[in-house]
Amino acid sequence: MVIRTKADLREYIEADASVQPASNNILHRLFGGKITKMKVHLRKAEYYYNNPSLTHKILYAFHYMRLRRMTASFCSEIPINVFGKGLVIWHPERIIVNPQAKVGEYCSISSGIVIAQAHDKNPVIGDHVELMIDAKVLGGIVVADYVRIGASALVLKDIDEPNTTWAGVPARKISDRGGLDNPVGM
Repeated sequence: MVIRTKADLREYIEADASVQPASNNILHRLFGGKITKMKVHLRKAEYYYNNPSLTHKILYAFHYMRLRRMTASFCSEIPINVFGKGLVIWHPERIIVNPQAKVGEYCSISSGIVIAQAHDKNPVIGDHVELMIDAKVLGGIVVADYVRIGASALVLKDIDEPNTTWAGVPARKISDRGGLDNPVGM
């Protein structure tokens, strides 16, 4: 889940770009929008951080500063080495993620989400998880694969049932139909 090689870097950037929704703006489609550029800086910062050399430290500092500037413009905090490949960011405003949290591959996040520490423990979120607007996942909990967490939900306990939807404060299961790209038969 960590970008170590140039091949990994290309794979992550391509996976992130392939799942990011296309913009109606022709310039965004040709040159990439702010979200796409922010994710490229995220992935490059991860790569250079994970492969320390003098040159890589300089390149890491450049991409990390660009990432921090872009996330700050959205009032967000998106740390490196947290998200797996295929990250979808619908709306980048007010996203707060603890650097010790772990989020799997092909996850979708929106504005106002919080993935945070509680009682010195951090969440571990599975693959293909969808976090809707203002969802909160707090503490040392584990979220299964293919889970959808509804808008303004507050998740305080483990979600160990894959392919389910959760909503409310505190979050409770509301459906047996789950997150993104559900495999047949789940």
